[in-house]
Amino acid sequence: MELDQQFVIPTVARVKISHKLSYPVGAERISIALASVPHLSELKLHFYLRFDVQLRSGHYEFLRVEYLNNARPSQEWPISSLYRRPEQSRWEIVVQPVPRAQRHRVNQYILDSALAQIAKWLIQRKELTQQGNDVLAFFYDEKAEDFVVRHLTRLEPLR
Repeated sequence: MELDQQFVIPTVARVKISHKLSYPVGAERISIALASVPHLSELKLHFYLRFDVQLRSGHYEFLRVEYLNNARPSQEWPISSLYRRPEQSRWEIVVQPVPRAQRHRVNQYILDSALAQIAKWLIQRKELTQQGNDVLAFFYDEKAEDFVVRHLTRLEPLR
């Protein structure tokens, strides 16, 4: 299927960033990789930068997928506070910028590993209707030169 016929996940927000930063992946690549997931038409994309403190520290989040159903306030959220961004949908992908010097390395990891993990995560949650939130987040640690994946769930029990 050609790209112009391919469904592209809608981008809800794209925050302008410094010339020293770069978003490590675009909407088209994400959409192609996730074309077979059950929630494709419900997904929304955010290209967002909340704080650059983590970027300066060398340990930063660059990608996440979220299930949000009556999500809790940001003060209770331990990964990264992104909750002042524009409207939230039930299924979201958030891409955050990385230092331009790390873009290629992070992009390669996203294409080789992260998008497949996101697809698997979404497929496993195809029937999810519980209230709460569930997040799969990807971080890069420059000092260790390693990628870290964190999963956080705050789903209410089924009744």
